[in-house]
Amino acid sequence: MSLSNRQIKLINSLHSKKGRKENLLFLVEGEKCIEELLKSNWAYEILVLNENLRSSFENLSNVFFLSEDQIKKYSALQSNSFGFAVVHINENPESNLHLKGINIYLDGIRDPGNLGTIVRICDWYGINTIYVSEDTTDFYNPKTIISTMGSFTRVNVISTALHTIIENNPEIQVLGTFLEGESIYQIKFPQDMLIVLGNESNGIRQETENLIRQKITIPRIGGAESLNVGISTAIVIDNIIRGKS
Repeated sequence: MSLSNRQIKLINSLHSKKGRKENLLFLVEGEKCIEELLKSNWAYEILVLNENLRSSFENLSNVFFLSEDQIKKYSALQSNSFGFAVVHINENPESNLHLKGINIYLDGIRDPGNLGTIVRICDWYGINTIYVSEDTTDFYNPKTIISTMGSFTRVNVISTALHTIIENNPEIQVLGTFLEGESIYQIKFPQDMLIVLGNESNGIRQETENLIRQKITIPRIGGAESLNVGISTAIVIDNIIRGKS
């Protein structure tokens, strides 16, 4: 069974944010992400797999088997030879704005790979919701999704303004990561908190900084100018959890 022209046109449209928004669909690519998708309750429209996988997946519904060259032709990622799925966007993710425990807010993250990595890190540490500014890169970008390595099925990404969260949680401690601030090795973290991490190049913007109650930093011992935002997220979360254990 071959893909129809309509299906091909749909798949190609999902390479852009506009197409994903109009169709309320996105692409999930690669072996690990598809395995996690099939174990989850996320609904897919069609599944397109390498023809060599027919014996393992032919019992699934709405599945097409194509050559490796065809998969690469339609894929948004040139390294993808396993296959991809067209998946329905979750229009109503759980958006509880009454925060407890450790919470992450991303202020203007632009790199899809960084967002995907942070989703994966939060999944590792049992944090199932991430809050992001409205100009943060698209969660449903294929590069973001594949960088999550399947964690997108377990972590909600909620786009909202920081002041909205604060208005709903007036008592929550808002901490932001800066090059200068109180060392994460010395601070006593509160029970309920929101950790703000900033843009890869410019850090936390001024209007966001004005809402932060405490500046924290990862002490620099060597000569590196900065840390990747994904690495920073992991270090901060790990120190918070170890301090609470």
